[in-house]
Formats: sequence, C-alpha cells, structure tokens
Amino acid sequence: MFFVGLLAFGLFSAASPVLAQSQEGQSGAENASQASTNTGAETSSEAKTMYKPAYPTIKADSRNSFTVYSEKHLYKPGEQVTVQGSIWASLLSEIGGAELVTVEVTDNKGTVVETQNADIDSQGNYTTTFTLSQDAELGAYTVDSKIHVEVNLLDTLSADVTAKLETSTKFVVVSPLAFAVNAEGKNFNVNIATNSTSVKEFAFTQAEKKVSFMVEGETGTKGAAQVTLPKELLSGQLVVSIDGRAIAEDSNDVIVTSDTATEMTLEINYPHSEHTIEITGTNVVPEFPVTMAVMAAAIGSIITAVTVAAKRGLIGRPGI
Repeated sequence: MFFVGLLAFGLFSAASPVLAQSQEGQSGAENASQASTNTGAETSSEAKTMYKPAYPTIKADSRNSFTVYSEKHLYKPGEQVTVQGSIWASLLSEIGGAELVTVEVTDNKGTVVETQNADIDSQGNYTTTFTLSQDAELGAYTVDSKIHVEVNLLDTLSADVTAKLETSTKFVVVSPLAFAVNAEGKNFNVNIATNSTSVKEFAFTQAEKKVSFMVEGETGTKGAAQVTLPKELLSGQLVVSIDGRAIAEDSNDVIVTSDTATEMTLEINYPHSEHTIEITGTNVVPEFPVTMAVMAAAIGSIITAVTVAAKRGLIGRPGI
C-alpha cells in the first residue's frame, strides 16, 4: 500500500511544475490584457510585426490633384466611417486657395445618407467621419468630394481646372457571416464579412493551426473580406495565404483593421473570381495536456490495481 501511495505522490509531484507553468501563463496573459486596457492601446504586440494597421495615405500629386478614400474597404451597419483626402498645392494655387471640402455619401440606391463639410489644413489634407445607421442599406456606397470655390471665381476657371474640383471613391457595407467552430469542448464564432457573392468550404484545422474558406465573385471586380478571429482559437503570428501564396507582411493586400485583447480582424483584398483563403497562426486553442492525460491514465491504473488487490484479500498481508 505504501508503494501505491508513493507512486501516486510521485505522479502528482511530477505534474505540479506543468500546472504551475500553466497558471503562471494564464496570469501573465491576464496582466498583459489588463495593461493594454489601462493604457488604452488599440493594438497588441501580435500585430506589430505582421500586417499594416492601415492602408497607405493617398496623397495628391501632379497626376491626381484631388484625392478621396475611405479608411477601410468594407464596413458593417453601425460602424464609424472615416473619409480622408488631399489637394495638390498647385491646384489650390490655381483656384486662389480653398478652406472647405464637401463630402456627400450615397448608398447603392442613390439615397444621400450623409453630407459634411471638412476643413482643409495647411498641407492640403482633409478628413471627416460619420456613423452608419444600424439598418444601413447593404451594398456599394459612393463618396463624392467637392472643393468649395467662390462663385465669382468659377466662371474664370478653365474647364480642365473645373473638372479637377470633384473626385469620388467607393466602399461597401456588408453584414458578417458567423461560422461556428467547436474545438477542445469550446464554442467559437469566426465572422467573415465580404463583398464576394459566396463564401464556402469554411474549415478550422486544429492540427495545422489554420482557418480556411473559399470566396467567389464576378471576374474582373475587386473582392475584399474582413475576417474576425477569436484569439483564444487562433493567434500568434498570423499569416494569410491566397491560393497557397503567402501574403508578405508589407503588402497592402492585408491590413489589421482591429486588434483587441480577445480578437483580431484582418481585411483581405483580392481580384475576383474564385480563391481559397487560409489564415495560419502559431498559437491555437489549448489542447488537453498530454502530461495530464498520462497522469490520469496512470492514476486510473493504480486505483484499478488497488481495488483488485483488496478484493483478493492481498492488501494487509505481511510483506505487502
């Protein structure tokens, strides 16, 4: 009986460093999350060495003297939209200067959903924000930007200059699709919002630390997908691949639109028609530790042995 007790004690003693390490790691994660919350940081260290947190600024130049663009390519109902742009110094000089730009946003039915005036700073840049309604129409939205020019100056400008006073861009409003994943007895949702006509063959492969799916759209059009991943399911150094080709970290084809303590959202761009998208991480939902499984099996064997011995009347005999 002493031998059995000693063996059981040894198993628990051997397992204790593993348990302590797990608890320490959990505590460290909680402290890191709390620190991020306390400092108001919007991004975590996982995204800093990976994809960009924003698309490059589109600056006006001699070929494109007036620019406008949205911060993201896709938005969901209820989200805040940021519109930015710039005016080339030579164009401002030609029109005798300007202070305001009017930004008008229309949905895919042609209904004006927002009109705002944005101030032009000393560098010729402007920005404005607005929030989509919770029941915003889905589909493509058009953003029209127009430079304010004094009425008495309009008649003096050439047709070429007048044509440069307006510019436009588009973004898409979509509702995300939720794909359920069950891993290690836990339930997760991976949300995918896209302008592609279909999303199919979604899969989570735990052994490969990978989420994959296929997108399809009209050939010749631009596709985009926002994928929101729970960090408990998949995290670490995330790498996006399209049709087996890994997207480089400095590429504009992938940006990190959101990075919180619990999830990360990547906006992925591709030309339609059909593509397979894979997101691979270095961390995956924790599996039941092998050490614990071995320990549990060993304890089970010990209990069985003790029970059999007791039934046979062996325990308690001299020398046992």
